[in-house]
Amino acid sequence: MKATWDKLEKNWMQFEVEVEAGEFAKAIDAAFRKLNQRVTVPGFRKGKAPRALFERNYGKESLVNEAIDELLPRAYGEALLQSNVEPIDQPKVDLVQAEEGKPFIFKGKVEVVPEVTLGKLSGFGIARPSGDVTAEQIDQQLTQLRDRMATLVTDDSGEVKQGSFAVIDFEGFVDGVAFEGGKGENHTLEIGSGSFIPGFEEQLVGAKAGQDVEVKVSFPVEYNAEHLAGKEALFKVSVKEVKRKELPELSDEFAAEVSKHQTLAELRADIEKRLAESAKNNAEQEYQSKIIEAVANEATVELPHVLVHRRVHDLIHDFERTLTSQGLSMEFWQQATGKTSHDLHEQYEVQAKESVKQELVLGAVGRQEGLTVSDAELEAEFDQMLARYKGQEKEVKQLRKNVNYRERLRDQLLLQKTIDHLVSLNAPQG
Repeated sequence: MKATWDKLEKNWMQFEVEVEAGEFAKAIDAAFRKLNQRVTVPGFRKGKAPRALFERNYGKESLVNEAIDELLPRAYGEALLQSNVEPIDQPKVDLVQAEEGKPFIFKGKVEVVPEVTLGKLSGFGIARPSGDVTAEQIDQQLTQLRDRMATLVTDDSGEVKQGSFAVIDFEGFVDGVAFEGGKGENHTLEIGSGSFIPGFEEQLVGAKAGQDVEVKVSFPVEYNAEHLAGKEALFKVSVKEVKRKELPELSDEFAAEVSKHQTLAELRADIEKRLAESAKNNAEQEYQSKIIEAVANEATVELPHVLVHRRVHDLIHDFERTLTSQGLSMEFWQQATGKTSHDLHEQYEVQAKESVKQELVLGAVGRQEGLTVSDAELEAEFDQMLARYKGQEKEVKQLRKNVNYRERLRDQLLLQKTIDHLVSLNAPQG
């Protein structure tokens, strides 16, 4: 097989691939054996019809087309392996010659990884964040634990205040008519939570248990229910009870109840340790991100539209999955915010461009600095995966045999090795 590659404008390469006539003939023979098993020729069992009779019934073109479908992607893949070309999209292919007895020839063009002009890789004077843990952060964690263990008790004052929990019956009316979804009974509403229509909770402040209150509000113009959007509404509210949150005391008993520790001091020490580990990891990620950003800002590269477009859709897909995990849909979010798919695309485009540029720059750094991931390093990573994922050894062993997964893992390891290399170049001297 012969393959030639020539550079076109911007990030495009053109190619021509020629497969020997003998190889093309073998591909056609294989296509005949394959198709002959699928079709029925009168007088013959499947797979037993002579080729001449098969071609008379189904045409020689069917064999040639089947051979092309099998041979072309394989030949294109081999042509890529013989070159240093890194495509970023599917090629645009044209057939030049596909006749039995002659070489099989096709040509085309493909968009490839763009050239990156790197600037300096070090000397940015970026300080590594400390990642210190404060007593205030520990107290915040303890407060969150107390909140989770809190109970609601009757407020003897009976008065609704900010932070109160009002147990209410309510019914909403628009133009004097009750609307669907506007009624509730024995609903516990935290005043100040913002969970009801803007202005609703504030108008309950000062009300007493057993009191009836009329609340007047306006639905937001971009409210998700179109028949209510922008409308004024009257809610008839009956305050049945007022409750307050009672927090448990910070004590050894509390520590034993919420954790495996027997004393409050042990719990505080454990919280401090976990916060310190998290702070250290976050500080390191922040430091790495700043170095990557600085290196990318020094580099120049023309961003391929296909990569930016693909990254935008990945970001939108991630956002949609986040909404789904919260029990929301993209349609609901768009109605609630008034934003369209085009708005969302524009919102993520800047982030996508930064992400794509940084990825391309890191790849160029790895090539310039001669960084690679050896087979031994790859196998060592699989060994660590076996140690990390106890009980899933079978799955890890299957991944170890998967060629595509191995290459993806190699790319991930190379990316991290490149980042580590940049961090080492920017380490303080002396």
